[in-house]
Amino acid sequence: MRNYLSVWAFYDNDWENLTDMVKTVQTSMTKEEVSRKFDVTIGYPVLDKRQPRFQVAPGTLISVNLNYDEIFRGWAQEREINTESGELTFTAQDCIIYLLRSKVTYNFKDIESEYAVEQIAKDLGIPYNIVPTTGIKISRKIDGKTAYEAIMEIYTQVSKQNGKFYIPYADHNMLSIMEKGIIIKNNTWYGYASETLTPDRNLIGLIYKDSMTSMVNRVKIYDDKGTYVGVTELPDMSKAYGVFQEEYHKEENKEPYTEAKKLFHSIDREFTVNTVGDWRYRTGYAILSQIPYVDLLTNKIMYIDGDTHIWDLAKGKYTTELKLSYDNTMDWKED
Repeated sequence: MRNYLSVWAFYDNDWENLTDMVKTVQTSMTKEEVSRKFDVTIGYPVLDKRQPRFQVAPGTLISVNLNYDEIFRGWAQEREINTESGELTFTAQDCIIYLLRSKVTYNFKDIESEYAVEQIAKDLGIPYNIVPTTGIKISRKIDGKTAYEAIMEIYTQVSKQNGKFYIPYADHNMLSIMEKGIIIKNNTWYGYASETLTPDRNLIGLIYKDSMTSMVNRVKIYDDKGTYVGVTELPDMSKAYGVFQEEYHKEENKEPYTEAKKLFHSIDREFTVNTVGDWRYRTGYAILSQIPYVDLLTNKIMYIDGDTHIWDLAKGKYTTELKLSYDNTMDWKED
C-alpha cells in the first residue's frame, strides 16, 4: 500500500508544498473530540539563510494529501518555533472546531432532525455535505450550548427512537454526519469482506485491560426521607462476581427504578492497538478482531472510538494507534 504524504499551506492565493521540510505528522480524533487535529513538525533553520522558512501562523489554511488524495483541510490554530532544535510545530484543525467553539440558542419545535442540523450549520456559515435523512421530528430547547452539543442533543433524541448512533466529521472541509459503527470492508475478487485486525497481517502490538473495580450490580432505593422503597439487581452478574451494592435516593419528578438502573456498572475494558498505518482505520468505523491472545478479542466486531496516525517522514514509517470498544456508543448529550 502506497503511503505518500504531502503537506501544503495556502499563501498569497496559491498552495505552497511544505513536504520537503516536514519531519513528522500526527493526526488524532476521538468520538468526543470530533474535530480532527493535525500536528505537523517542519524544519525551521534560523541560522542558515539559504534554507526556506515558512511562516505557518494561526489562520493559515492547511491541506494534507495521502497518495495524492486530500484527507484533510483545516486551519492552523497555534504554532511554536524552537530555535534550539530548528523546528516549527503547528496544529491545524478542521471545520468542526467552529462547532466546538461557537455557542448557540434554539427552540426547535416539531422539526425533522436533518433540518435542525442544517440550520445550525447555515447560521455559523459552515458548509455541509452528508446529513442523514432520518424522518424523525424533534422538539428541543437549546440554550447557550456549543453548536456541537446542540447537534449531539438532536441526535441523542433521534437515537432514542431509531436505535442508531451518530458522529459528526469533516468531509472535504464540510460538516457531515455518519452513522457510527460502519464496518470497514476489503474489496476482494469475490466481493467484499470485513477488514480484519490480526497479528499475521497488520497488528504490531496491543494493550488490553479489564477490571471489575467499579462494578455495581445491585441498587437499593430509598425515598427522600430515607425509607426503603425497593431494590433492583442484575442477578446473573451478582451470582458470577458477588454483590456490589449502591444506593439511590428518590428525586423529584424522576422514576426511581429507571434512575436506579442507570447506576449499574459492568466490567470495564480498555483496548488499544498499534497497527501498520492504514488511513481507513478512523473514529466512527468498526473492524473485525481476530486476535488469539485473549478469547474476547477473537471473531469480534470492535468499534473505533479514537485514532492516532503517525508519519515519520525521515524514516518512512507510518503507524496507527486505535482505541477500540466492544460496544457501539455515541457522545450522548442530555440535560
